[in-house]
Amino acid sequence: MASPQIDVDEIVATLEQIRQRGHSAHSVFRDWVNLMLFALQDRDDPYLEIVDDYRERGDMAHPDGQRSVDLFAKAFGQLQERMAATDADVLGAVYEEYGMSSDAFGQHFTPHSVCETMAEIAGVGDESDTDDRQTVLDPACGSGRMLLVAGRKQPDALLFGQDKDPLCARMTALNCCFLNLDAYVIQGDSLTVEFQRAWQTSYSALGGSVRELDDEVVSELREWVTNAFENTVEEGNHHIPEFVRVRVLASLLSYTRITSCRTYLLSDATAYSRVRR
Repeated sequence: MASPQIDVDEIVATLEQIRQRGHSAHSVFRDWVNLMLFALQDRDDPYLEIVDDYRERGDMAHPDGQRSVDLFAKAFGQLQERMAATDADVLGAVYEEYGMSSDAFGQHFTPHSVCETMAEIAGVGDESDTDDRQTVLDPACGSGRMLLVAGRKQPDALLFGQDKDPLCARMTALNCCFLNLDAYVIQGDSLTVEFQRAWQTSYSALGGSVRELDDEVVSELREWVTNAFENTVEEGNHHIPEFVRVRVLASLLSYTRITSCRTYLLSDATAYSRVRR
């Protein structure tokens, strides 16, 4: 079930109207996410490719307001309304609720209440004795739920999210844009430092923006993230990684290239709760 605090029934019902025209639930949700992401980046060509695909399947036979492209836009508006009312991961909640009817989704995200607790344990938003900007990384971000909580607690934080699932990475980019957060979102496997694509979302007084980064910038971002994992700073009797993580996957401990991170995590059971500020 979706988080009990978030009512997504209207959005799911709108997407269901499209699915009932012979499309799979997963393809409808994927196309909806891509249409939103392309629209926010003013990328007309890939946007129109999706629209044309539905048109070729007879979508224009439906009356104005009931064509699939109209329903996608309606669901977008409903999503924005729910996010404005909750400041929460409504998109991930839709994914979970809508995906219950399809094995193709295959993701279950951390409950909102657990994200809140983990961010609190990690000290996100706590006062710092330095002027450094707080940085938060979730190396398996899913829909970006933990990053949204971190951004709400520390609005000026710089957020990094990574997920190897292309749809999850896109959802995180959208979420960070919708909530007007400064973030880098990477599609790729954090265990192998694989960066396939990346997006940057930026804060603005007029609202958030999102853009996909070119290959050169993605390469620079990969180098920066790798160095942050491998470099350490002293804090008391500990040598801790420069990067901050709201969540660290257990499987991350087996990755040999981030020895300093793994050593620290294994030596201190509370490592996941530490924040570099």
